[in-house]
Amino acid sequence: MSFATLPHTDEHGVSGCLTTGCEGHKSEPSQHGPLLYFNCQGRLDQAVAAVEPNAGKVLQPKHPIGPYGFRAVVLDSEGNRIALHSM
Repeated sequence: MSFATLPHTDEHGVSGCLTTGCEGHKSEPSQHGPLLYFNCQGRLDQAVAAVEPNAGKVLQPKHPIGPYGFRAVVLDSEGNRIALHSM
């Protein structure tokens, strides 16, 4: 999998990263398009709660991702697929 990380300002890790998605996924904004990762800095529950009131859709509710913490996958109001992450 190819990905790029966004800069961070402290020792707590990456502020986010971009992935090209899995093989066969489209590259335009969609439920199957590129997956944007954003670090919620301990506020994952609040971020997920804000998705649907702001015209988004929760595709995968909060779930563990092993030693990397938790994530939820959402679709924003413009059709971008976003992984919300927190430890």
